[in-house]
Amino acid sequence: MINKLEYYICLFLYSLKDKKFSKNTLFRYVYIFDVANDYLGNYEDLSDEIVIDKDMGLGNVVELTEALNEINRRSYITIEGAQIRVEKDLIDYISSMKKSEKVQTDLNRVMYFVGIVSSYNEDVILAAFFSDPNVENSIKRGKKEIELSNNRLKKLLEDFEKVANEKHDIKLDKYDVFTSWLDYVFEEYIQEKCNG
Repeated sequence: MINKLEYYICLFLYSLKDKKFSKNTLFRYVYIFDVANDYLGNYEDLSDEIVIDKDMGLGNVVELTEALNEINRRSYITIEGAQIRVEKDLIDYISSMKKSEKVQTDLNRVMYFVGIVSSYNEDVILAAFFSDPNVENSIKRGKKEIELSNNRLKKLLEDFEKVANEKHDIKLDKYDVFTSWLDYVFEEYIQEKCNG
């Protein structure tokens, strides 16, 4: 039996099977997916609270680490230092479950999301993580936890969509709004790098 967080991490691992990635990258993707999904209309709560380390981004995240360790114990992945390699057993496991409509829908959603997010470099993803209003608020208040019950990123994306629709008469779908936010973070990151 696999729990919900392990299930979603397995879907992410499957989606990343042809890429090189680290544990922190995986955790940031899962976090951004979790908070963005509330806005994107695919919301299935993965976690009520996530622990952060303001110096490293997602730090010692107990639930994510435990889930990844359980997946590792099943020989679905190999962890070498900070890098993760997806093993054939995980690919076979997810492939065998794709007959289920729910699994196929969830996998398509995760693969689409990974396709968008992985097109940005790791520094931009880290900047996006720290640009998430939930994270910014927690760090400003000196908190170690992000409470996702009041999802500020959802509100930011809804406001952006409203401005696009009402002031500029542009009808954007929710993924366009999300990628526009990532593009904005990317531009800010590039500008910051150029200035300094």
